[in-house]
Amino acid sequence: MHVTQARSNVWLVQRTPPAALTGLHLISTWFMVGLIWTIHTVHYPLFATVGADAYVEFQAAHVDRIGKLLLVPWAAEGATALLLLIWAWRQRDQSLLPPLVIGGIAMGVVLVVSGFFSAPAHADLADGFIPEVHDRLMKADLVRTLAWTTRGITAAWVSAVIWKRRTT
Repeated sequence: MHVTQARSNVWLVQRTPPAALTGLHLISTWFMVGLIWTIHTVHYPLFATVGADAYVEFQAAHVDRIGKLLLVPWAAEGATALLLLIWAWRQRDQSLLPPLVIGGIAMGVVLVVSGFFSAPAHADLADGFIPEVHDRLMKADLVRTLAWTTRGITAAWVSAVIWKRRTT
């Protein structure tokens, strides 16, 4: 039993986090960065052009499809970010803690904006297009998009630090 415990925690004492963990973090984060930029620059602006007859169905389909698309990568991003932060905290890794903490703060912004601004705006738009609510959604989503872009930068920063360690 003691041997199993030692083997299961071996990744916590390595010089660098496992490559699979950092790779999944980078890939899932940048998938989400690309998705949010697509939503912000392509999909949300189209809300204003759908027309009253098709809008309610369009809005419902957007929420349903986007929700299904982001579920796994967002969960992977969050889980890998948390595991990397735990690793860096336990190692007192002064090179990885800054980007991971900044990335964690950016994720907090994403969650707050999503929960308190974007989701309520989608609920308000569920029965029909309202220009003022759409404007509110676009403004909130810009903050979320910039926060996710910050997450992408910090994920790249973490990967660069780890890559440098592995090659030296």
